[in-house]
Amino acid sequence: MDRRRLTSFVAVAEELHFNRAAVRCHISQSALSQQLAQLEEGLGVQLLSRTKRHVSLTRAGEVFLHEARKILRSMDGAAVMAKQAEAGMIGRLRIGTTTPALFIALPELVRAFRVKAPRVSVSVHPMTTAEQEIALHRGDIDVGIVHTPIEDKTLACREMMTMPFDVVLSSENPLAGVSRLRLKDLAGENFILFPRQIGPQLYDSVIGLCLQEGFSPRTIVEATPAQAIVGLAACNVGVGFVASRLQHFQRPLVAYRRLEGPAPFFTMGIAHLPQGVTTTVEEFVALATT
Repeated sequence: MDRRRLTSFVAVAEELHFNRAAVRCHISQSALSQQLAQLEEGLGVQLLSRTKRHVSLTRAGEVFLHEARKILRSMDGAAVMAKQAEAGMIGRLRIGTTTPALFIALPELVRAFRVKAPRVSVSVHPMTTAEQEIALHRGDIDVGIVHTPIEDKTLACREMMTMPFDVVLSSENPLAGVSRLRLKDLAGENFILFPRQIGPQLYDSVIGLCLQEGFSPRTIVEATPAQAIVGLAACNVGVGFVASRLQHFQRPLVAYRRLEGPAPFFTMGIAHLPQGVTTTVEEFVALATT
């Protein structure tokens, strides 16, 4: 329905005077009369009763005035929402994330984004980096917090942060009493690592650093998620690696130590499709990389 005709009708209905209504609508009186005639013709009903000296609403006009006001308010609201959507202030954002990011980066990032865009619906989908690469191409997620470097070079990916891994070990392990622990001190220990297909960067970094230090892990026990690594370390199965103190799960029989000297690390990045980037995604990526 034509907004101009509705606006003209409401103006006449409220002013009950064609000249004042025309001034209010910033159009000529003849243009106003033409718009009202077109509106009545389109509806097939008479909305106004006109004489040379008087204008009044018909019964149909009284009913239509109420509905016309609702339509105009709805149109105004729709326009505001469209502008907010274009500005990334409403809509939805589906975030893929690795398990470490759930503890390290995501809570503060989502909190900051919700302050900036409180009307955007946010959903979080834990998955590996490889799974996120597939999900982005399928359109299942909008952005992914991944471990870099990623295999899929067709995706846009920006670095967020680099973080060292700490050692988690049983409090009964003699190394738990060593205040200045180095990687070479772990020679002869079993290593508890994320499976390589889940965390290739960590896995390769640990093995490479061990070789540089002149040893190989005695055995490698693969476990996921990080809670499982901590649990196995508590059982004195071996020594594990967890990212930063934000991932230090408090439980008995466990000690955490920061390595001195060469230490494994991992880098988190945020990935998305390079084409068709929405304002919502742009805003989230900007928050994640500043």
